[in-house]
Amino acid sequence: MISRAAVIHGLNQPFVIEEVEWDDPREDEVAVRVAACGVCYSDYHAVNGDYPMTYPAVLGHEGVGIVEQVGEKVTRVKPGDKIVMSWMPSCGHCPSCVSGQGQLCDRGARLLSGERDDGSNRLKGRKGQNITQFSFLSGFSEYVVIPEDGCIPLDSDIDLIKVPVVGCRAPTGIGAVINTAQVEPGSTALVVGLGGVGFNVIQGLKLAGAHLIIAADIVDKKQWAMDWGATHYIDSSRKDIVEEVVKITGIGVDYAFDAIGRGDVQSACVAATHKGGRTVWVGVAPHTQKSVDLDAMNMTLYQKTAGGTCYGGASPFEMVPQIMRLYRSGIVKLDQLITKYYSLDQINDAFADMLAGKNISGCIRMD
Repeated sequence: MISRAAVIHGLNQPFVIEEVEWDDPREDEVAVRVAACGVCYSDYHAVNGDYPMTYPAVLGHEGVGIVEQVGEKVTRVKPGDKIVMSWMPSCGHCPSCVSGQGQLCDRGARLLSGERDDGSNRLKGRKGQNITQFSFLSGFSEYVVIPEDGCIPLDSDIDLIKVPVVGCRAPTGIGAVINTAQVEPGSTALVVGLGGVGFNVIQGLKLAGAHLIIAADIVDKKQWAMDWGATHYIDSSRKDIVEEVVKITGIGVDYAFDAIGRGDVQSACVAATHKGGRTVWVGVAPHTQKSVDLDAMNMTLYQKTAGGTCYGGASPFEMVPQIMRLYRSGIVKLDQLITKYYSLDQINDAFADMLAGKNISGCIRMD
């Protein structure tokens, strides 16, 4: 199957639109016509070296589309179905999947290569060279071939263009609050980093009943933050986050969420919590960062906890249907997370706007 795609050929290189070739789906695989794919900083990690990547690659891990063709043993979906494509296709039989933690599936070992379980590759260039299928998906392509285990069906009347963020940033942010932190009603919280994940953390905090939500970013997103439910805003390009949190709360917050993935922010979030506080690291740190600077005595005597979360701390096959039900009932917002659409040919502009903080979430649409 020939498809136009945005290919990156090396570290910090721009995307180039060119034709690629996908294998026909095997017996347990599905061919999908992509409708839209979100532009997320996790993709940029694969551009700037934060992830150890093999190039050339097609990125994009937050996609929705329509099933075009299925392998002979596929039962989960059929041609014509609308789906969300999970970037973690849970196998269902490894220890993590069996324990209900499909987001931690053993297939994650191949997350950056996107290879099949047998080590083979689905995607090639027109000259026959292998192209890395990022996160088993590579959604910056008009067509993709993915495992059946990466297909999450949607209702037939859903407008796909409005919901690609349900493939990653919505379950990641909301799940970090509900599943990982288990925020209690009436709590206080800090959210650092106001991209698509950060705003979904705010959504999660509102769902959980937090009464004081402090949002922080180095780009001026105060109005967006307040509109989404933050009660206070910190311009962290000018002010110290920890000092400002203490000024607002007197003692620090109950919960803190790093939605960036940087060591200094991770440590600041921990420092901003008071006794018994819990910090959740939602953003993915560069693979070269091996530690976080923490006050170990303070961690023990103040009984603080800090740890990571992956894909919202639950299987996407559990989280995505839940969020879609909340979306359809008007409780969760998805449409408003996408503040600008781009064509595939505008993908470099989309990433430039993301880095400049011009959007909550940008999105590539294929029509």
